[in-house]
Amino acid sequence: PTFDPASLMFQEGWSNFSYNPNVRLQGSLLLPALQVGSCTVDGGSSGVFTLTRDSALNSLLVRSPQVLKSDDMMLGHALDSSFNNAPAPFGCQAGGGNLCALDGRKLFQVMQGGPNTLIPATPLVLNNPILNTQIGAENVISFAPHPNPPPLQFPPLCVSPYIGGQEPTSIVVVLPPPPAPPPPGYVNGLGLRNLLVPGDPFGNPAGGLPPSGLLSPEQNSWFQGPHAPQAQPSLCTNYLIRQQVGQFLYVVDRVRREVVVFNSNRMTPIERIDVPDPTSLAMSPNLDFLAVSNQSVGLVTFIDINPASSTFHSRVKTTVVGSGPRGIAWEPGNEDILVCNEQDSTLSIISAFSLEVRKTVSSQLNQPFDVVITPRQTGFGFQRNVYFGYILNRNGGCTIYESGPNAVNGWGYDDTIGRAPYNFRQPKSLQVDPLALTSAVWILHEGEINVQTGQSAPAGTGAASHLEILSANLGQLPLPPGLAPHMRSMTMCVNVSLGTSVLSGIPVDLAFDDQRNYGGLVNFTTSFSAGSALPINGKSLVRVVGGTPANTCEPKYMFVAVPNPTFGSEGVVDVVDIGGGFNRVDVNAFQPGVQSVPMPGVVSLANYFRQ
Repeated sequence: PTFDPASLMFQEGWSNFSYNPNVRLQGSLLLPALQVGSCTVDGGSSGVFTLTRDSALNSLLVRSPQVLKSDDMMLGHALDSSFNNAPAPFGCQAGGGNLCALDGRKLFQVMQGGPNTLIPATPLVLNNPILNTQIGAENVISFAPHPNPPPLQFPPLCVSPYIGGQEPTSIVVVLPPPPAPPPPGYVNGLGLRNLLVPGDPFGNPAGGLPPSGLLSPEQNSWFQGPHAPQAQPSLCTNYLIRQQVGQFLYVVDRVRREVVVFNSNRMTPIERIDVPDPTSLAMSPNLDFLAVSNQSVGLVTFIDINPASSTFHSRVKTTVVGSGPRGIAWEPGNEDILVCNEQDSTLSIISAFSLEVRKTVSSQLNQPFDVVITPRQTGFGFQRNVYFGYILNRNGGCTIYESGPNAVNGWGYDDTIGRAPYNFRQPKSLQVDPLALTSAVWILHEGEINVQTGQSAPAGTGAASHLEILSANLGQLPLPPGLAPHMRSMTMCVNVSLGTSVLSGIPVDLAFDDQRNYGGLVNFTTSFSAGSALPINGKSLVRVVGGTPANTCEPKYMFVAVPNPTFGSEGVVDVVDIGGGFNRVDVNAFQPGVQSVPMPGVVSLANYFRQ
């Protein structure tokens, strides 16, 4: 790694690790100590919106023959639920281990931080109640470790399982120094403050100003790692996050007919699971099952992804659906799984209780190939106490599905109720807008839509359009007798359509940042939900915060995959600021113009709360 020890200048491709003020100003005092790297295993990264590189400096972290063709990805449980350096028999099995990293000392307690974040609970914050408490829970998705990425160290923390990354900065360093004389068992802290806070993550190359702070506008990284090894647990202090950091990453390999499980931090393969023809993935909001559509055989395979289960990473159920299943989505309240059967133009609805098809819908569908679902509006949005599915058809139509119940005294059709009044030319994919509690989606297609007239530009140019429910009658509505399913006074509009002035070309997939989220709170459920709510890291798009429903994730950036940009021959990922102005972000201040992230061959993106 190249860097300026005086932090007076920086150049493209240099390591940004030395600009972390904790490393620069108090690295030798931290536990474990931090210093600027000297080789590729501890060199850090080149900063915000640059590609992660492995220790051979390759940015293509997984290559053939590990995966031959990948079309979809999903992130699951935190890795430390299975791989950690706590003492044997539950953590490190051989060659290392830390008694202070055991589950019993892992105390997860959080309170409200900023408007969209959680912070570790502290008695110093008055009138701020603790929102969740768990003992021994896995690493939470709400926090980033410090430092991130962690340097590799030798010898490793643990040989089996192999954990080569350094522990996150210990919580001990923020504890106050002992009084005089120190009481028995007092943990000697240094009273240090985390200096890495929201600030300027890019710097100013022209002015010689290096980056100086986090990209997130709200603090999301703290000193919360375990104590250094002690002789007995009573000498350890409670902590919040440990190695191994990262998640189980599930990747479709359609050529090999496998779902490949990776360590998302080191990108090493963990498991290979045989499936007939894996096409698309959907994950239970309680992180207990992964649903896999198999297009050529008309099946959905369910894989157990709960690390505490005796059938972990095994196929536990196969469900027959329609012909040519492709797009699949798991309702974020854990009620149903919707499956697009492209070949026979039907929608299979699988119950999350039984994992069996409970209904097949065919009305107003035309080769459906992708689907997403917004949460049941219980106490938020238009409060209609139904959930909505958005089904993308090959002919450019977007069909709306409304959930039930549709029995006597019901209030939802449990059927398709209409189509959005727009033609999304040559549609590519769609994702739920995590910011909109009233129900909205982003749709990628060709031909930008004029938001005033509703007319589409000709195909051949890229577009990302925001379709939302603009207005609807408030409250739970009884079903009118004798009428076919319809919108019932619900109107929809495209209020934003990004075209050639923003995008680099025709987009094929999108994802969002998860920097600010309430994932550390209990999953949102309703009386229609299957199973018990997951206490942390659930994939519901809604959380109850202080008695009020709120969106789980508050992204500022949307990432858009463009495999064939208008200018240039290689693929890119456009970064769009959806938190202010819908402009494309310049990811490289060293080059003239507005740059995107170079990504040759990009076809798929994923973030934690993706459907």
